[in-house]
Amino acid sequence: MKKKYWTGEEIQFIRENIGVLKVPTIAKKLNRTETAVLLKLKRLGLANTKAYAGNLTMHQLANLLKVDAKTVKLWIENHGLLCKRRVTRSTRKFYFISQEEFWCWASINKEKIDFSKIERQTIVPEPEWVEKARANNKQNKNKYKSWTTNEVKFMLHLLSTGSNFEYIGKQLDRTSTSVARKYDRVKYQ
Repeated sequence: MKKKYWTGEEIQFIRENIGVLKVPTIAKKLNRTETAVLLKLKRLGLANTKAYAGNLTMHQLANLLKVDAKTVKLWIENHGLLCKRRVTRSTRKFYFISQEEFWCWASINKEKIDFSKIERQTIVPEPEWVEKARANNKQNKNKYKSWTTNEVKFMLHLLSTGSNFEYIGKQLDRTSTSVARKYDRVKYQ
C-alpha cells in the first residue's frame, strides 16, 4: 500500500474546518480515514477540537463565572441563554456559548450572576457596565451571609458598650439594618 502524503490544501481544509465539522465529515471530504485525520490533528497541535469552535463551552463558562456547570445549563434551558449544540470530534455534543451572546444575556439577567467573582477581561469583550455590576456585587457580598455565634456575641458586646448599629455594621462588614434586625431576633429569643 502506497503512503498518501498530506497536501497543503488538505491541511488548510483541516485548519479552516476544525471545530466546525465533525472529524468523520472532514475525513470523508478529504477521502481519508478518521484515524488518519485524528493523527494529523494531533501532529498539528489541533487535537482539542472544542477549542477551535470559537466559543466557550458550557463548562468553560461555568469555570470563568465560578458557578456549577448545572447552573449554566439551567440558564440555557430555563432562562434563555443562547447556545449552539454541536459535535466537534465524533459523536459527543457540546454546548457552545458565544461571548457576545453571553454578555447580552447577562445584561438582562444581572441578578443571576455574582460579577465580583469574575476576574476582569476573562470573557472578552467585556462591556463597560460590568465594572459597575462588579462593584455592586462586592458591596452586597454579605447580603445573605449567615451570622456566626462569634458575630452575635461581638454585636451584643458592642451594644452593651453603647455602640450604634451603624458602627457595629462597619465592624462586622454588614449593613446597619442587618445588625438591627439580628438584634431584634436575638432580643426576643
